[in-house]
Amino acid sequence: MKINNGNAMRYLIRALKYLVYFAIIFFLIVGIVYLFSAQKMAGISFAGLFKEGSLPKIALFFVAVSAIYPKLSFYKKELYLNGDFTKYAGMIGDVMKSLGYVPESSEPGLVTYRKEGTYARLTRMFEDRITFETAGNPVRVEGYRKDLMRILSAISYRVRQEDREQETN
Repeated sequence: MKINNGNAMRYLIRALKYLVYFAIIFFLIVGIVYLFSAQKMAGISFAGLFKEGSLPKIALFFVAVSAIYPKLSFYKKELYLNGDFTKYAGMIGDVMKSLGYVPESSEPGLVTYRKEGTYARLTRMFEDRITFETAGNPVRVEGYRKDLMRILSAISYRVRQEDREQETN
């Protein structure tokens, strides 16, 4: 099995981002619990909220989850079109724009989009790129699973709608 170094590096970066993201959320929640607990029980320390020896287990859990999460959250899917990508490029651009994406780059065989707003990009930890490999049919589309499903559904609907309109004309 051949491993692409670019994909491996991207996977590692995503895993590290999610490790930091999960740690921040965890410490925010535990910090809030600590603030409310310290008012009720004087003398309790932040570390006192945890059973002795549990912090390394929690850290190991976060490492494991952040290592698996990119595999579950990002994937490639095939998009079947009734013709070449260039025939549908304008319509796909319109769908992407309506879903809040702007074109990032367009090269022969590869088109990428990014989320438009900074807040939306931040909530996805700047892992918001949708990539269309347009060299053949089916077109291979890669991105965040939740967004990808919504995008592919909208594109498939529009393709069917345009095909019906062409049949009636």
